Amino acid sequence: MTPEFLALQDAVANRYALERELGRGGMGVVFLARDVALDRPVAIKLLPPALAASDGARARFLREARAAARLSHPHIVPVHAVEAHDALAFFVMAYVDGETLGARVRRAGPLPAAEAMRVTQEVAWALGHAHANGVVHRDVKPDNVLLERDTGRALVADFGIAQLTLADAAQTPATGHPVGTPQYMSPEQGAGARADARSDLYALGATMFWAASGRLPFEGRTAAALLAQLAATPAPTLLGVRPSLPPRFAAAVDRCLAKDPDARFPSAEALAAAVGDARGSAPATPLPVKDFLRDAGAAGGEIGTAVTAAASSLGVLGATMALDASIFAWVAVAAYASTAALAGALAGIRGGKVVADARALLRRGHADAAVRAARAAH
Repeated sequence: MTPEFLALQDAVANRYALERELGRGGMGVVFLARDVALDRPVAIKLLPPALAASDGARARFLREARAAARLSHPHIVPVHAVEAHDALAFFVMAYVDGETLGARVRRAGPLPAAEAMRVTQEVAWALGHAHANGVVHRDVKPDNVLLERDTGRALVADFGIAQLTLADAAQTPATGHPVGTPQYMSPEQGAGARADARSDLYALGATMFWAASGRLPFEGRTAAALLAQLAATPAPTLLGVRPSLPPRFAAAVDRCLAKDPDARFPSAEALAAAVGDARGSAPATPLPVKDFLRDAGAAGGEIGTAVTAAASSLGVLGATMALDASIFAWVAVAAYASTAALAGALAGIRGGKVVADARALLRRGHADAAVRAARAAH
């Protein structure tokens, strides 16, 4: 029950019932709540007090948030309401059961190639819809892309909101000072220019470079070091960092990271089309290779369980022999020894089958490179 929780609950009483805090950052606090009338979960983002207290920041936030609320697209988180009450300013959006792209990569590592291409295309579709309606995101990054738990669908949040409110509360791009997230900021934003649709494409390229490879295009200990690289250092190629990716997809991401905005894709729709072509041209995984990968993955878990059981039985066997020499102890020793032998045999048999299957793949012409490519794709 933080002060923000109590103040917001008082402001939305009888309409929304706050349940818990979902997260907080530089742009405010997000709460999980329930829409009382419709009996559905929603997320409410409360702006920082410094922003809410500024008349200019509040006015611009309300204007931009309401513009974003007019967007309706399967890959954009819907905004249901935008409100300001006394010292509070907040917006209500659909609750997405899942995790951010940033959390997904930090938890499980870089995305498989097929998933990276799908997410890139879905986010590009969302950006294209927003740009067509005059809304520029200005802060595309992994933590502003949500992945739905059941479907994996990518949805973009915080359209036109985060960076604009920061700009009004502190300094606008017109002052020549950069505003945004340096790791995903376009060179023109780093130079203090106003962001446009092409800046969103650069940020998406940086986002997917990180999501597909696990590293950023540019890294530095300070924001100043990052901005210096943005201005003068060419971005590395994605294929050079992760060679197993489909070349056409890697080339699309590289084009998004061009220093010159005119060298990037002319639109988000063009980027989505290029990634769609890359998805269609990705080599299909042969059925025998798919079967082998599935069986080998299952075998890994079974072998691990068998080895653990064997090791545990041997440990108990050794302790029993050291502590007790009675006839009952020897019966227990025989039982544990049998268990260890059986578990070891099962692990050996399962491992032998995987080796035999691998040899069969080789005889059928599916080389090791095909298995590695299939693993990267799936």
